[in-house]
Amino acid sequence: MKTPAVFVCGLLCDESVWANQIKSCSDVAEIKVVNTTQDTPQKMVEEILDQAPPHFALAGHSMGGWLCLEVMKKAKDRVTKLCLLNTTAKPDTEAKQLKRHQMIQQVEKGEFPEVVQELVNSFVYSPSIKNQVEKMLLKSGAEKFIRQENAMLKREECFSVLPTIQCPTLVVHSTMDKVFHLDDLQEITDGIQKANLVIIEECGHMSLLEKPDRVNILLSNWLKS
Repeated sequence: MKTPAVFVCGLLCDESVWANQIKSCSDVAEIKVVNTTQDTPQKMVEEILDQAPPHFALAGHSMGGWLCLEVMKKAKDRVTKLCLLNTTAKPDTEAKQLKRHQMIQQVEKGEFPEVVQELVNSFVYSPSIKNQVEKMLLKSGAEKFIRQENAMLKREECFSVLPTIQCPTLVVHSTMDKVFHLDDLQEITDGIQKANLVIIEECGHMSLLEKPDRVNILLSNWLKS
C-alpha cells in the first residue's frame, strides 16, 4: 500500500519543482502537490488541509517548509512523517520584512521580471538550472508573488511547535543556500525529538532541482521508513 503524501511548493514555484521527486517516489507514495496562492498563513494552511487525505506524510520546500510547520500547529495528528527542506522556523527580521515590502512595491510598478532575476540569483547555485527556475518563477506571475509575500509578511515564529512534533522528521540543508543557513536547519533539528539533519554539499536553495538524485533518495527512504 502506497503512503499518502502532500508536497508543498515554495515561493513562486509550481508543481514542476517536485517533478523529479514525484517520478522517483511514485512507487511508494500517492503524492498530492499543493501550490497555494492564498494571502494569509491561515488561508494557506486551510488550503493544504482541504486538499490532504485524513493522514499523510508532509514535505515542504522553503516557504513550503514554513507552511508545513504551520500545518503542524493546527493538525499535527494528521501528519505521519515530516520533511523540511531549505527552510526556517524563524519569523522575518525587520530587514527581511522591509525587503519584502520593497519587492512588492517593485512588482506593483511593473518590475516583476527584475524581482524574479534577483530571486533567481539568490536561489540558484548551479548555472545549469538557472533558466528553468527563471521561467517557472516568471510563469507564476506578479499577482501570485504579491499574495504569497503578503502572507509571509504575516508569518510568526514556529519554534513553539517544534517540541510537540512526535513524528519522524527529515531536515535538509544545502551548503550553498544563500537564503537560509545551517543554523536555521540545525535549530529545527534540535527542537524536534525524532529529527534527522542531512546536508547536501555543493547545492543551493533549489535542492529539488539542483541535486534531484540526492533528494530523490532521501525522500524515498523517508517515505519508506
